[in-house]
Amino acid sequence: MAQLDKIFSGKDYLIGFWHIEESSAELLDMIKDFLDEDELSQYSQFTHERRRCEWLASRNLIYRLTGKYHKVFYEVSGKPYIEGGKNISITHSYDIAGVMISPLENIGLDVEKMNLRILKIEHKFMEKSEIQGLKPDSKLQSLYVNWCAKEAMYKAFNIKDFDFKDNFRLEAFQYQKEGIVPGKIMQGGFQKNFTIRYYEFDGYMTAWCAE
Repeated sequence: MAQLDKIFSGKDYLIGFWHIEESSAELLDMIKDFLDEDELSQYSQFTHERRRCEWLASRNLIYRLTGKYHKVFYEVSGKPYIEGGKNISITHSYDIAGVMISPLENIGLDVEKMNLRILKIEHKFMEKSEIQGLKPDSKLQSLYVNWCAKEAMYKAFNIKDFDFKDNFRLEAFQYQKEGIVPGKIMQGGFQKNFTIRYYEFDGYMTAWCAE
């Protein structure tokens, strides 16, 4: 049976990860009595099994984390939220789904399954000086911290015409399996600082921020 795999909580947020082990039919059965016509119509448009499972797992996660089913709404900007003035951030990677819930406006969560392919694209989301500062024995993990952190900051503050390499930056840090690192968004004269938290588990890296 699919289950809550990890839970993190802070003063103003709650995060849960779901290890997807079930089919879309089984996941649907858990919440089908709560879905309205609009949600059923949205769900019916998904043709791929993986996408169906991701959509259903995130709704199941919200239900499990809050103890109540909540319909997901979207702002014009695309940011998701649920009733009660709470914002959410949703992420998926392979068989892991994650949800972050918070009353704070600027929140972002990302999770990625780690593999060596990221070495081929490191130059696309990090400056040369950033890459050179990474230690060889933890380079793979550090790259994923940077990638997940920049994704989380993007979700938290959805700027337009952005570039991960030019507009998103983490301060230099010593990698550990879990940690905190300052990050910031820079675009023109605009700057926004974030506190990024990251965690490595079961071959995945996750990072989140809430400001």
